[in-house]
Amino acid sequence: MGKMDWTPPATLFPAPVGEAIGSTPPRKGRRMRYLLLGSILVLTGGVWACWTWFRPAPPLAEGEEFYDDQKPLPEAEAFLRLLLDHQPVEALEKCLARYQREVRHGMTATLIKKERIYGQPAPPQEPVQEVIDLAVRGDVPDESGRTHIQVRMIWREGARQVLGSPVRGVLFVEEQGGGKDKILTYRPQALLRPEHYIALNDVSARSSSRYCVRDAGLYRGMLRTYTVWKQRHQAGRLQVHYLATEAVDFLDGRVCHILERSCPEPEVDPFEIGGTPNIRPGDQPADLGVVRVRIYLDAERWLQLGSELYRADGHLLASYYFRNVNLEPTFAPDEFTPEGLKRRVAALGK
Repeated sequence: MGKMDWTPPATLFPAPVGEAIGSTPPRKGRRMRYLLLGSILVLTGGVWACWTWFRPAPPLAEGEEFYDDQKPLPEAEAFLRLLLDHQPVEALEKCLARYQREVRHGMTATLIKKERIYGQPAPPQEPVQEVIDLAVRGDVPDESGRTHIQVRMIWREGARQVLGSPVRGVLFVEEQGGGKDKILTYRPQALLRPEHYIALNDVSARSSSRYCVRDAGLYRGMLRTYTVWKQRHQAGRLQVHYLATEAVDFLDGRVCHILERSCPEPEVDPFEIGGTPNIRPGDQPADLGVVRVRIYLDAERWLQLGSELYRADGHLLASYYFRNVNLEPTFAPDEFTPEGLKRRVAALGK
């Protein structure tokens, strides 16, 4: 066979006149190329930031709040009897009422979570474990029924990457309400825009977590369970079984009442409490939906410390465990501010 003619491929930055292909370019030429590449990255990052800031996010659903009827709470044995007598919705009402009465100044905990978001990663690969320092305040409605939710999350392990840099911290402060407030994400290693704001219901927020950051914490976690179970109970479709009361090693050895709910078909959770199923066109309910839910209620404090969600194929869909729970935290004045977030992240890096 004869020799084939070969033409070198075009390059992104062609060699200047007089410079041979493959030779070492002069220092000035390299500097100009880096400046040009940097300008392109800055422009791209600016366009992306403007688009994520100004694009309209779908409205966030306003789920029904729970209102305490101020009736006396049952004793521990009577509370357990509610679970044994297949009255989990009423038991969760007691949990929420007790939290409202006893926890008025926020909470902190270590949140251990694993999630398949929109079915990813697909089995047999397991979700990455995330270890998060969580602080929540203002999630209990005030006398007027309004919330003033503040959430601060700092990742110790398993932080998700955005544009090549891990999101080490997230801050949400509810000021306007109605889903209008934005989330601050903090990527200290990012070269461009380490601090970035996204909408609560933005596609990037939905792609980073199964649940809205506004609903983080013990109280709204229980409120989510209560809301869904109450709806299924009213529809005559709630199937919950009491399994046991025992010490749970992975929840600091706390003694917990363990309940398990079965679903007749895969159910896809809403992103926010009271919302619609968070499923996209082309998604399969079997990949995103849950058919079995196991919850762990602290027998002493009536807190939902753990949740495990399973798919129809038996694989874990998500798990959430609250450890090192403090219901009487002392917050620094800047705790729920961008400066406080950055201070906390920096302290972890030392």
